[in-house]
Amino acid sequence: MSGPDCGLLVWDMAADCLPADTLNARMQAMPDELTASDLRFTPPQLPRELLEQFLEDHWGITGTFKPLSGERDQNTRVCTRDDRRYVLKVSSPIEDPTLVDFQVQAMLHLERADPTIPIPRVHRSLLGNIVETLHSDEGEHVVRLLSWVDGIPLEDAAPCSPKVVAQIGSLQGRMCKAFAGFRHAGGAHFMPWNILNGLVVSHELRTRYLRDGLAERCAPALRRLENESLPRMLALPVQTIHNDGHWGNVLCDPDNPETITGVIDFGDQIEGPLVVDLATSMSSVLERSEAPLEAAAALVQGFELHLALPEEQRELLYDATLARAIMIVQLLEFRAQHTEVDPELRDVDIPIVKQTLEKILCIDADDFLLAVQRGENA
Repeated sequence: MSGPDCGLLVWDMAADCLPADTLNARMQAMPDELTASDLRFTPPQLPRELLEQFLEDHWGITGTFKPLSGERDQNTRVCTRDDRRYVLKVSSPIEDPTLVDFQVQAMLHLERADPTIPIPRVHRSLLGNIVETLHSDEGEHVVRLLSWVDGIPLEDAAPCSPKVVAQIGSLQGRMCKAFAGFRHAGGAHFMPWNILNGLVVSHELRTRYLRDGLAERCAPALRRLENESLPRMLALPVQTIHNDGHWGNVLCDPDNPETITGVIDFGDQIEGPLVVDLATSMSSVLERSEAPLEAAAALVQGFELHLALPEEQRELLYDATLARAIMIVQLLEFRAQHTEVDPELRDVDIPIVKQTLEKILCIDADDFLLAVQRGENA
């Protein structure tokens, strides 16, 4: 796997390390009482007529509109009469425009670095701009238009085989390899779904949003994360990572669910270690897998077709995955208590992520490491 013709990129472990005096700053928790505004879980709700007129005025496109879900953006699918499809994304006025530019520039970079990676493409406006600004009673919204990526989310397909899991890992490896060298001011901004931002071990999230006995079950893991694993992760080299390769964002062919067709949603991307990117997918993979250790090995094996995962990061993959699973429960519980949400979140999604967390807690960390090491040598 490490021969000269395999295209494998080995990460320079001496590059892009955070200065030691910044580590504590990166671990600072949010205020004692979090709000939806702190986490930006406040997508706009602009009327369809306004969006239709704005799209026609700035992109010259008309069509039928269908609302899509969105945690921070108002997302709409647009289908034209000649069956061209797009996604119109409208940011909240409280969203930092630098973060939106980070997302758009990242997609443009990937298109240049590896145009075969199946991701949304940015469509410039009639004026040639990558974004436009919409003014409403809520404030100023950054708007961008993206291409539609064919496929259905893996969460709507049958349970995934190791073959599919390896494809997910391969897609992540390709993106991480293509992202090497891409830096942006938005990469260091606060992102709720970053396991290294301090939220997962903050007093409020660990006491108020781990219910049904999970606070007690997770207490030893949270102590280890706070005192050992997260500080070690914060000292690792960083690069731009997608940070959102879960079942809802990885797409497959509806007629052949064993074939991955693309990945969407760059709203949670950050600068972070490779292990954080893998942990995002790993927690999702383990949710459905009946053979979790086999699935873990397949994900890493697929990733390492393109990019070597350094041993010090491999050793932290279990704890990074556990941190991600804990944070998912915490933030979904937070959303359910503080924002208007679809009842499915409360009745379906939260029970599933709690079961997944329990499942990961039952995996022996040493067995997990042995499995991903076997995957490396497969």
